Amino acid sequence: MSTMDLTVTVGVDGSEASLAAADWAAREALLRDRPLRVLHALPLMPHLLPSWSRPARPSGDLLHEVRHVLAVRHPQLPVRTDEVHDAVTSALVAAGEDAELLVLGARGSGGFPELRVGSTALHIAARAGCPTVLLPVEEPGAHPREHVVVGLDARRPAEAALHFALLAARRYGLPLRVVHAGAGPAVVGAGERRYGEAALLARVLAPWKAAHPGVEVVEDTADGSPGQVLVEASAKARLLVVGRRTADGSGVLGPVAHTVLHHAACPVAVVPEA
Repeated sequence: MSTMDLTVTVGVDGSEASLAAADWAAREALLRDRPLRVLHALPLMPHLLPSWSRPARPSGDLLHEVRHVLAVRHPQLPVRTDEVHDAVTSALVAAGEDAELLVLGARGSGGFPELRVGSTALHIAARAGCPTVLLPVEEPGAHPREHVVVGLDARRPAEAALHFALLAARRYGLPLRVVHAGAGPAVVGAGERRYGEAALLARVLAPWKAAHPGVEVVEDTADGSPGQVLVEASAKARLLVVGRRTADGSGVLGPVAHTVLHHAACPVAVVPEA
């Protein structure tokens, strides 16, 4: 499949979170000039499921409603709706093979309401072959959305995540804030260490800034836990981007991704690194 055939794909299950994700995905598809695919997975044997996880309404009704709402809000957007009979996780990971971007609500209609991020969303973010955006359960706060944020370890930079973030900042017309958190061993004074970290980050970003002259890049080094620093940065972010290493094939998210997915105040993009 050529890159021109790729879609923005969103998973829906009838929950308010998934319907909000469909609207977010539609706006993203328009920005990317891509068609939108709305996917609803139906269990193979729904009668064996616990009552709280069974579909609340027929799939056809749900997809018809979503298509109607999107047609009203985004009449110029090509929308395709599909239902598949498979486990939700399997269906969405497979859909990622033909997608430029997967979009999900952080928690759907099943599971435990007190959880901010559901197991389905975590599973897909850890395994999808394309970037996956999870939308927080709560509506973003009143803070202005001033920039796109990407977490970057300057010693081992996640290049796919950085590239994704630069393109997102360009599409949104916002600055990109590159956050390098967690200083190295304290073999020198704090001030000198911070200076060294900033110099390292500047060297890593120099070729990227040259390749994307239209994007304002703000370099930010900070002491402390990378996850917590990124959560704080998310308060004024339109999008927070983190990388995901895939070499070990474990399908397990790292601690930074886990932290931001559970606590960030904005949508989070998890971008797989080859």
